[in-house]
Amino acid sequence: PYIGVIHVEGMISSADTNQFGQAAAYQHQFTLDAIDDLINDDNNRALILYVDSPGGGVYESDELYFKIKEYQSATERPVYSYMAAMAASGGYYISAPADEIIANRNCWTGSIGVTLGTLLDLSQFLADHGIKTNTFTSGRNKAMGSMTEPMTDEQRAIFQSLVDEAYEQFVGLVAENREMDLAKAKALADGRIYTAQQALDNG
Repeated sequence: PYIGVIHVEGMISSADTNQFGQAAAYQHQFTLDAIDDLINDDNNRALILYVDSPGGGVYESDELYFKIKEYQSATERPVYSYMAAMAASGGYYISAPADEIIANRNCWTGSIGVTLGTLLDLSQFLADHGIKTNTFTSGRNKAMGSMTEPMTDEQRAIFQSLVDEAYEQFVGLVAENREMDLAKAKALADGRIYTAQQALDNG
């Protein structure tokens, strides 16, 4: 009999290598497969997630979240999350369903939110320098986010809707899994990072 330990370190991404071609610290498919192996092993007694991650992709974080939930429902064995130096954003997303969370006192966690990043608008710079661009699309929003044209109010609303839907999903699962009132979870989930003590104090 043994307790399985799964390390989730670095960016939660489906990329197996970094920009230099070196193996990434976190291996997404390997992690999913390893949990499947634990599910099918009667000698396994529990799962510990060792999390040291700033987060990553919504898709990959959600896949791992559901794999952890599958482990719990299929085996009825406990899951513990140990949050090391950082378990922020996706790192907290995957920790939320754990039966118990143990955080190092120096851990930074939370960061419950979603971002598409920063989109540059160079259209005025190009106009000031007499540079013209031509973009060919099949619809007015096909090239939205292009740095060569100002973003319209419609396009801004489209991008915001993508972020908002992912945010609602994130904060909803936090409230459900940590048995917290949704309104309270939303009040805490403004994207900020919390220390381990602050997170504990906030429930």
